[in-house]
Amino acid sequence: MEMASHWELLSRYAHGDENLITNFESVKGEILEEYWLLKPYTRAVIVRDEVTQEYVYNLLEPTLSETEFKVLEEIYSALSDLLILKHVSIAIEEKESVLVDAYENIIDEYGIKMSRDLNLKYLYYLFRDFLGLGPIDGLMKDPNIEDIHCDGYEIPIYVYHRRYSNLKTNLIFSAAHLDKYVVSLVQRTGKHISYGNPIIDATLSDGSRLQATLGTEITPKGSSFTIRKFSIDPLTPVDLIAFNTYSPEELAFLWMCVEYKLNMMIVGETASGKTTTMNALLMFLPTDAKVVSIEDTREIQLYHENWIAAITREHIGFEAEEGQITMYDLLKAALRQRPDYIVVGEVRGIEAQVLFQAMATGHACYSTLHAGDVGQVVYRLENEPLDVPRSMIQMLDIVNIQLQWRRKGIRVRRCKEIDEIVGVDPASKDLLVNKLYEWSVSGDSHRQVYTPSKLEKISALSGLTISELIEEIQQRKRLLEYMREKGIRNYIDVTRVVRTYYRNPNLEFEELTAYAIE
Repeated sequence: MEMASHWELLSRYAHGDENLITNFESVKGEILEEYWLLKPYTRAVIVRDEVTQEYVYNLLEPTLSETEFKVLEEIYSALSDLLILKHVSIAIEEKESVLVDAYENIIDEYGIKMSRDLNLKYLYYLFRDFLGLGPIDGLMKDPNIEDIHCDGYEIPIYVYHRRYSNLKTNLIFSAAHLDKYVVSLVQRTGKHISYGNPIIDATLSDGSRLQATLGTEITPKGSSFTIRKFSIDPLTPVDLIAFNTYSPEELAFLWMCVEYKLNMMIVGETASGKTTTMNALLMFLPTDAKVVSIEDTREIQLYHENWIAAITREHIGFEAEEGQITMYDLLKAALRQRPDYIVVGEVRGIEAQVLFQAMATGHACYSTLHAGDVGQVVYRLENEPLDVPRSMIQMLDIVNIQLQWRRKGIRVRRCKEIDEIVGVDPASKDLLVNKLYEWSVSGDSHRQVYTPSKLEKISALSGLTISELIEEIQQRKRLLEYMREKGIRNYIDVTRVVRTYYRNPNLEFEELTAYAIE
C-alpha cells in the first residue's frame, strides 16, 4: 500500500470548504492562468505585469492577521520539541498523528478559541512547515513546475514552468531566514552544510535533486538552492508526441531500436529534456528484460520489476575517497549482474570506457551526454576525461540530438535530429553517420531524411524482412497516435499497452488498450 503524502492527509480536514485564501488583492496584473494546488489551501495565479509585461507566478496561501500570526508563532514555540519529526524515519501518517495530537493538546491547554477556518489555516501551516518543505512546499506540489531556483538574499525565487518557462514568484527570503532555511533543507536529506563545507549536492525524500550553497563566500549574493523536481508522473512517449518533441514515426522507430537492443545516446544542452526522453523510451523495454540503471541522483522511473536502480555515494569519512562509490564502481558491478540493458544517467568520466566495453559485449546501453551535434559527441568521447577510442565509438548505434527552442516567448524541447552510426571509414578513419530524421524550425515539423540502415541489423536479429520492419514501424506509429487520441498517457498505462502489444500484436487497438489497462 502506497503511503499518503502530508498533502493528502491535510486535505482530509477540509471537508469541502471552498476557500481559505483572502489575499487575492495582492495579485497585480493581467491574470493569464490560475489553478488550485490543494483546495482550499493553496492556489497558483500567473499574471502579466501591466508595466514590465513580465510574467509572475503568485503562490497564494491562507491569510493570517497580525494577531493570528502571533498566536501561530506561540504554537510553533510550544511545538519545538517536535522538530525531531523532520528527521525521524517513521511513516508520514505517524508524524501527522503525533503533530495533530500535540497541536490539539496545546490549544486545549492554552484555552484558545478559534473558528473552523482559522483552525484549518493553522493546520495548513503546521503541515507545511513540520511535514513539508516550508515556504516552497506549494511550489513542490505544482506538477507544472520542473525546477525551483533561489539565487540569494532578498531575490525573488524563480521557477521553471512547463508552459511559461522561467517565472519570477512572489516568494522572497531575507538573509537570516534563507541561511536557516538552507541548513534545514540540507539536513532533511541526511547531509550537513556549514561555512566550512558550503556546497552540497543531495536528494530530497521524494527523489528531487537539491544543490545548495551557504553564505556569501561561494555565492556572493547569499545562500542559494536549486531543486530539480522528481516527477511522480513522468512524461511518456505519448506526451512527447503531444508536445511535438518527437513525431509518432520517430518514436515508433526508436521503439523498434529499444526492443532489439540497439545502443543509444541522447545528447543536447542543459535542460533540453535528455533524461525525460530516455525515461520515456525505456517504457518500450521488453517485459522480461533485466535492467540496471546508474545515476548520481534518482531520475529514472520505470514500471518494471526486473530492475536494479543504483545510485552513487559521496565519501563518508574524512579522507577524500573514503566510502565513495562512483559511477565507474557501479558500472563495473553492473556487468556482473547479467543485465540486458544498462542505463547510465550521464557519462562524464572514465565510466564511458566501461560503458562502451559493455556495448561491445552485447549489452544494450543507454546514456545522456552534453553535446550539440554528432561531431561534438565524438570529440567529447574521444578526449579527456572520457578517452573512448574511435574504434569503440562505432558500437553506438543511434544518437538523438535535442535542443530548447523559443516559440512565441515560450521555451519548448525538440528532437533536432536522429542519427545512426554505421561504422568507420577504412581510409579516413572518420565515423560514418547517416541523418535519419530532422526537425524543421520553419514549420516546427519532423521529417524522415534517410531509410535507417540499422534496419538490416534488426532484420538479422528478428528474422523479419526490411519491408516487414517498415510496416511494423508504421503499425506502432498508428498505435502511438491511437493512445494520444484516447488520452492514454499515464506511464503505467503506456507501459502496460506496450507489454500487451509484445504479447498480442494482432489485437485491434481498442481491444489491446482495453485489455492492458482494465
